[in-house]
Amino acid sequence: MIFLDWLIMNFKPFEQIQGRLQTSKTDSDLSYFFDLLLFGEAITKVVNLFLVACINEDNERTKYRQEYDLVRANAIGDFARSIDEIITGPPAQLLTSSIREFELKELVQRSSGEDWQYQAQSLLDQTLEVFKIERNTLPLKSPFRTWFGTFTHLRNKTKGHGATTIGPCSDACPLLEQSINLIINHFSGFKRPWAYLHRNYSGKYRITPISDDARQFNYLKSETVHSLENGIYVFLDKPRKVNLFYSNAELTDFFLTNGNLKGDSFESISYLSDTRVIQKATDYFQPITKLPSSHTEGTNELDVIGNCFTNLPEPTDEYVKRPVLEQELEKVLTDIERFPIITLLGKGGIGKTSLALHVIKPITNTNRFDLIVWFSARDIDLLIDGPKQVQTKVLNQKDIANDYCNLVYPSKEIKNKLEFFSQELSKNSFGKALYVFDNFETITNPIEVFEWINTYIRHPNKVLITSRISRNFKADYPIEVGGMNDSECRALIDLVGTKLSINNLLDSDYIDELITESDGHPYIIKILLGEVSKTGKTSRVQRIVAEQEKILNALFKRTFSTLSPAAKRVFLTLSSWNSTVPVVAVEAVLWRPENEKIDVQGAIEELRKSSFIDIINDEKEALINVPLAASIFGKSELEVFPEKIKIFDDRALLMEFGASNQSNISVGLSAKIERKFSAVAKRIRSIEDFRKELPTLEYIASKFPDSYWFIVEIFEEYGEYESAKYFLREYLKATNDNNVKSDLWQKLADVCRFTKDWEGESHALSELILIPKVGFEHISEASNRINNFFRYHPEAKSDEHKQALLDKVIQAMKIRISEGSATDYSRLGWLMINNDQEEEALAIIERGLLLDSTNYHCQRLHEKLMFRY
Repeated sequence: MIFLDWLIMNFKPFEQIQGRLQTSKTDSDLSYFFDLLLFGEAITKVVNLFLVACINEDNERTKYRQEYDLVRANAIGDFARSIDEIITGPPAQLLTSSIREFELKELVQRSSGEDWQYQAQSLLDQTLEVFKIERNTLPLKSPFRTWFGTFTHLRNKTKGHGATTIGPCSDACPLLEQSINLIINHFSGFKRPWAYLHRNYSGKYRITPISDDARQFNYLKSETVHSLENGIYVFLDKPRKVNLFYSNAELTDFFLTNGNLKGDSFESISYLSDTRVIQKATDYFQPITKLPSSHTEGTNELDVIGNCFTNLPEPTDEYVKRPVLEQELEKVLTDIERFPIITLLGKGGIGKTSLALHVIKPITNTNRFDLIVWFSARDIDLLIDGPKQVQTKVLNQKDIANDYCNLVYPSKEIKNKLEFFSQELSKNSFGKALYVFDNFETITNPIEVFEWINTYIRHPNKVLITSRISRNFKADYPIEVGGMNDSECRALIDLVGTKLSINNLLDSDYIDELITESDGHPYIIKILLGEVSKTGKTSRVQRIVAEQEKILNALFKRTFSTLSPAAKRVFLTLSSWNSTVPVVAVEAVLWRPENEKIDVQGAIEELRKSSFIDIINDEKEALINVPLAASIFGKSELEVFPEKIKIFDDRALLMEFGASNQSNISVGLSAKIERKFSAVAKRIRSIEDFRKELPTLEYIASKFPDSYWFIVEIFEEYGEYESAKYFLREYLKATNDNNVKSDLWQKLADVCRFTKDWEGESHALSELILIPKVGFEHISEASNRINNFFRYHPEAKSDEHKQALLDKVIQAMKIRISEGSATDYSRLGWLMINNDQEEEALAIIERGLLLDSTNYHCQRLHEKLMFRY
């Protein structure tokens, strides 16, 4: 018989429990036996949850059904029964092929003799014998899956309902210990790569190994295109999240579902610390009975409409024409040579499906397509009385291929339907085909399915996709479906109001408020009008929307869960404040050193593509607006967000830019930036305080260079002139406006003069005079300052760089001296004297005297030069 030391294989959840066992082993045999029972419970649950994770998604929601039952489980026997059902019942057909030759075989194959599976069962059987517990005789051959039911029997007869004493425990502990030991060291599921994945703001993942080897996850450290929730994963054919198994990135403890659903939560338990943690059960409230079909699901039989065979669903009655979008979509759908894949992108309920149906229906009367097939992945119908869960028809390539073959060739036996449909995408046997995939984001792996479609689709066939998201795939022609314009909104309000007989309750002010606050979102408009119908009166739109939690979740929850951590952080920051916010303000605040480095620009673009925000104005003065419904949803998510305090800190800094809304959006960005700097200046008490603010302000200035003036002024206020000079030079590098440059070089020269920095001053003055079309007065004043410097610092005349400076200034002065007065001629003369050009100086002075023979400066210099000659 095989006997092994504890935990040869390193699997951290069990490694932690082993530490507890070592303590109880020195306490008493009874304590040790009870802890071994806890270990057996943990093994049963981990095996169960591992198998659930191995179930591939299907439209019968088989995986969800298992999880639904487990959050309601009240005993370990429920987990043992789930294991049995998964590997022997219908779910077995859906298990990933990756485990068929390993874990599945180990569980279901009848073992005997020296097999570790049989020995584990035999040791457990002997444990039952020690306690004189009635049981079925262990046959000569037995599948390992029976261990879990037998263990449940042991647990219930001892700890559960028995009065266990120390005596039998002394004999039972070694037997149960060895049985458990065989499982944890041999079951293949525990040898797989396990890890806790935590997505960083960069989009890359922090990978904390749970098992010996987690290298298969390493690609997630460098790639940013993946969207996996934080949690525990096992790597099989791909990373598979093990739901209802909890920990953190530090692996300080592990929690397994313990059932006991009450209200909207259930219990999870640590078998290390015996700590109970309450988990939200909101993901497990959908009924497991078969759901009704979506009203936008295609028909189950082909029909002839116009010149096409099709299974198009009936269009909705409450449709308002959207001419711009309709014309664009019709144009690209009927184009024969270009755009094989077209996507309609937009928020949930924005009207993508309705638009597609109302454009495609008239096309059936043309000769553009011979076959139009509608595939629906919809899982929620957005009805006027609220969102309703529906049966999803297609979830993956297999479902799509099966649906197509059953629809188009119902009486034909097709062996490889997936391969057949792939060829139909390229060359359809009916002729020219249009394939419509509605609610594409609900498909299990949208990227994989898109790449498959993209690989096979060929002209003249086309694909139309409706989706809330498209971040990880790119169509040949994406069309963004936004909110309705004013006239379209009014038409919809009139249509729905007439149907509900409430037009008499809708005055112009309420209609205006409805359009503004809904941001033209047709489903939100319908819901709000439905509330008017229910209550018989109009109420504040914001209050009504805030009360529609189910609707907000239906519109935003799924898309929100797929956002990158950076996009979630930006969105929740924006949602925390009811104001439009300058893009530059968000970037500056979130890029502070205190915050983890994130790609703010990428996050903003991701939010825009996901329809969570609108960008207003041009690129330079762009403002971000969060529509009312999205903002209210964001506030609810913020309540449970782990970094809520950090977001409030960021919000406080954003608020210093001042609030804006649609009515005062024309207020210039420069005024907001000035307000921000003013707020900082009032708040700081020392130069150290200011330096903490500097990264944010510096970022703003890098985008809006005029802001450097504020930074310079504050440094001057605190006597930090070297820093003031640095930021004056940064401003000079950032601006191309010669008038601004003129002022800046003049300012820099003044600061350098104040700090007795002649090198800096002379450089500033020489650059000043070289600015094209600079005022001649600046050239003259610069010349005077250079002359005065050499007058009071004669030793500087021996400086090796003196001639280069003077040559540059003299050349600039000579070119434009005709613009000057006699005094200016005298200044040029002094420059030439300082540059050892006395003959040229004399000629210049004589020209100055011709302008004004009484000019004191020219007379004095002329006498000086004549005396030398």
